[in-house]
Amino acid sequence: MPVTPVEPLRQLFTSAIALLPEGGQRTARRNAWAAMSEDNRRARDRREAATAFAVTSAATHHVNRGARPTR
Repeated sequence: MPVTPVEPLRQLFTSAIALLPEGGQRTARRNAWAAMSEDNRRARDRREAATAFAVTSAATHHVNRGARPTR
């Protein structure tokens, strides 16, 4: 069977298509990792802010509780 000029192009195209999903998966995994890392950072920031707010709120409540009303 003689090799037609289309056959090498078909092989090239097939091999290129075979490589695409792997690169796409790599990008998807990288994006998922970046999104997860960012979500974790935001959650940590929220926890730290809530803790700081609770400490400040408790300290303010303690100070105001002992204050005498002004007349």
